[in-house]
Amino acid sequence: MGVPERFWRVMVGTLLLAAVWIQFGYGPGVTAAQQRSNTSDRRPMVLDRAPARMIADPNPVFRAVVLDAEHGEVFMANDKESAGTSVLVYPTQFPPTNRILEPRRRIAGPKTDLGMVCGLALSIEHGELYSVSGETGTLNVYPLDSTGNVGPARRLRGVMPRASAGVFLDVKNDELFITTEHVNRISVYPRTFQEDQEPLRFIQGPVTGLGDPHGIYIDGTTNEIFVSNHGNWRETQPGEGEVRGPDSLTRTSLGYNVPGRVVPLVPSTGQFLGPSITVHSRTATGNAAPLRIIHGPHTQLSLPDGIYRDPVSGELIVANTGDDSVLFFAKDAAGDATPVRVLKGPATKMKGPVGISIDAKRNELWVASWDSHVAAVFPRMANGNIAPLRVIRTASENAPLASMGRIGAVAYDPKRKEILAPN
Repeated sequence: MGVPERFWRVMVGTLLLAAVWIQFGYGPGVTAAQQRSNTSDRRPMVLDRAPARMIADPNPVFRAVVLDAEHGEVFMANDKESAGTSVLVYPTQFPPTNRILEPRRRIAGPKTDLGMVCGLALSIEHGELYSVSGETGTLNVYPLDSTGNVGPARRLRGVMPRASAGVFLDVKNDELFITTEHVNRISVYPRTFQEDQEPLRFIQGPVTGLGDPHGIYIDGTTNEIFVSNHGNWRETQPGEGEVRGPDSLTRTSLGYNVPGRVVPLVPSTGQFLGPSITVHSRTATGNAAPLRIIHGPHTQLSLPDGIYRDPVSGELIVANTGDDSVLFFAKDAAGDATPVRVLKGPATKMKGPVGISIDAKRNELWVASWDSHVAAVFPRMANGNIAPLRVIRTASENAPLASMGRIGAVAYDPKRKEILAPN
């Protein structure tokens, strides 16, 4: 049996990181005084200079996906900075083609304030599109028919933590729910928020089960919140990540230069909880325990991201990024539950799936794959290694993956005296 690819990735990354560690004086050659120095006295080297050259993917990618089934449009987030971050709008119905499909329109440009747009939500009733930026933590609102380099109609910033990933509009209760990765938090705002409005409530704390939360879905009928967690966890205090006000909690390492009570950096309290789906009460607040958790080896969860609930069957559908698959769980799944079915295989054209949604009007499942520049449309009850009904591409079929092979380690080139940094 061959050595797994994941093993080689870890080994190569470790060796490259070791090379950098030694090159900059942290290896066996450091002095005894340096070795005895307290960890808190060490400071990272910060490079504030333009790169000598860059290798970048010029093609847009697909991340979050939301549907306006009534008007036959699908909105997809492109968070690729080298391709110009944007929201791309396509028709839901089009003749099958393997060529690059141009969007019907796009929201893009400096006035849009999109940043690294990670999450999307929309309100058909109010004609609004909501985007959340993982780079700045900003929530922007645009008219549904927006196009080009247009500014948001309103925005929420200065009160949300950075690295926010997912957003969902609970239509029934008129509330927006936002996940934030590094502070393990769900923030809730009214849909009609004002620019500097504080959240109505939040879920955060050591018993919540949240660990690097990404995707989020709210079922307003059952009053449940479903959250996909990558599993990276560190201890947080309820309220941590607020970036304004005298009683707010911030971390000095996050670079927030705003008023607030600074939480001192302490020795790491982190651990890897493992990937999971946590289910919370819609009205939960503070350090509240989840109603149930889907977690364990039988779940097959690996970097779960986009999450959606089938409006007909009640099944929970998860874009399983790390395994290039889509998992379907029973509506009442809990614990180490096995998926009722799995969509996976080369015929699916999925590579790094992150966004997911259902077009209930046409009985179709949409899956956005970041790595392969593809949004694929399947029958709602798709299963196994099946080809999509049709796809949208932003790059040719033989184009390199957007992830460049998921390289994640810094390297040093001693011959050219250059640092190679994946971004």
